[in-house]
Amino acid sequence: MAFDALYTNNQIQKLKVLLPYIDPSMQKNMAIYIKYMELKYTMDLCKKHPFHICSAEQESKTPDMKKLCCELKPYCTESEVKQLEQMESMFQMMEMYQEMSQTMSTMQEMFPDMGNENTDGSSMESILMGMLSPEQKAMFDAFSSQT
Repeated sequence: MAFDALYTNNQIQKLKVLLPYIDPSMQKNMAIYIKYMELKYTMDLCKKHPFHICSAEQESKTPDMKKLCCELKPYCTESEVKQLEQMESMFQMMEMYQEMSQTMSTMQEMFPDMGNENTDGSSMESILMGMLSPEQKAMFDAFSSQT
C-alpha cells in the first residue's frame, strides 16, 4: 500500500524481515522497537514535509464509496461486512435515483409535450418507470419520497 511505503524506510523494513529470526524471548521487544521506529520516522517525515496523503486528483472528485467499501471488507467482522454491503446497496440506490432523475429531466427538455398525459394515458415518468424492475421501482419511490 502506498501509505505503508511512504511512512517507512529500508532500515525499518529490514528489521521486520529479521524479526522471525530473532530469539523468541526478544521478539516482543523488537516488535515494540520497530513500531517506535515507524512512529518516529512518520513524525519526522510529517514535520519536514507537510503534505496530504491523497493526491490532488483524488481531492477534486467525490470518493468512490463502492470501492471504499470493498477495500474495507477484508479487515471487517461478518457483521461489519453486512453493514458495508447495506451501505453499498444504499449508494447504488442513490446513484440509480440520480440517473433516473437526470434521464427524466433530459427527456422532458427534449420532449416537453411528453411530460403531460398523452392520449393513451402514459406520461414520461410512467414510461421510464415501466423500464424498472419491481425492486428498482421501490427504491425510486423511496428516494422520491425523501426529496
